[in-house]
Amino acid sequence: MPCTSHDLSSWPLAIFGRLLNGFMVFSLLALSLFVLPQRAGAEEQEKLKIGFGGALLGNLASYGLSNFYGLEYATLAANAQGGVLGRQLELISQDDSCNPSQAVAAATKLVSDGIKLIFGHTCSGATRSALSVYEDKALLISSSATENSLTDSGNNPFFFRTTPRDDAQASLLVAMIKKNGYKKIAILHDKGDYGKSIAEIVNKLLESQPGLGAQVVLFEGITSGQVSFDSVISKIKNAEAEAIIWGGYYNDAAKLIIQTRQKRVGVTLLGPDGLYDQRFIALAQESAEGTYCAGQVDLSRSEAAQVAVADHQKRYYGKDIGPYFLYAAGAAQALFAAVSKVGSDTDLAAIKKRLHEDTVETVMGPVRFNAKGDIIGASFKLFVVKNGQYVEAPL
Repeated sequence: MPCTSHDLSSWPLAIFGRLLNGFMVFSLLALSLFVLPQRAGAEEQEKLKIGFGGALLGNLASYGLSNFYGLEYATLAANAQGGVLGRQLELISQDDSCNPSQAVAAATKLVSDGIKLIFGHTCSGATRSALSVYEDKALLISSSATENSLTDSGNNPFFFRTTPRDDAQASLLVAMIKKNGYKKIAILHDKGDYGKSIAEIVNKLLESQPGLGAQVVLFEGITSGQVSFDSVISKIKNAEAEAIIWGGYYNDAAKLIIQTRQKRVGVTLLGPDGLYDQRFIALAQESAEGTYCAGQVDLSRSEAAQVAVADHQKRYYGKDIGPYFLYAAGAAQALFAAVSKVGSDTDLAAIKKRLHEDTVETVMGPVRFNAKGDIIGASFKLFVVKNGQYVEAPL
């Protein structure tokens, strides 16, 4: 995909119409193809460019869009207050469709454009691949990449995230296994960094708690995007599993649970925040009922959050913000504050220091990062699908 330059204050209403009437994939195609006519001379030079790399197209575009909209809100709000360092912000986006190889291409393009401050990427596998390009050339903040080793490894000192981590949601899934008394567990994953991470953490947690009496009767990776799950469903049935832990995203999970129900295999599906999306319910329909998943805590109760949500819905004719909107907006506000305090958008070491040491009030609440780059104080909650809606599941 070509690099896109968005002047967020002057998008034509035609784009909004397409966002309203089209589906998310189509809408982001419109965004990614729209190029603002370039302004000449010093005015263009004075803009402070920030980057976004993430899933704007493809099956997981709803996640990337939620991130993008949050970043857009924070950018518009900053520009309305005079910008950052006295310069208007310009948002440059690159789609990666949550594909690791496309993430490398997206990151390469953003770095080649000289952009130092970047938000993304959306998915853990894509983020890992992109980080190999950024290294010390740019500072990256993700609002949705949860895989533990992205920060635990210590290999990415200029990487931060405002989302909680995989171990936090894995603990919730194990807690529900304990509460419901499941004894035979099938653990499946999509072989990706994110899905495999969830599966392995849950497996280790169950092994470390023999008192639960929960036995993993099947642990298997399956190919994402496959049409038929007949083979693995037969294994689930033969193993007499009572629950499936799914490591992966909603598109595969929806097919898995539909086919499991069709074969009358009575199991409960539990999964990470990759299932916490209305598109899972839309795809699985009645088969989604009773599914448990981890999801982001509702941050929309504060006045600042409500203003942000109302602004977005006014701009996009009531379009839902998605799960990561406030996390992305909070990430942007924290970074803009750090840049302003440092007085430079290129001194990455100084900006990094401010992110570690300062606490910034944002639309998602106070944001501060620990020594690894993980946000302090963020958490997941567990939800269950009831009557076609996500409802908090008490533990």
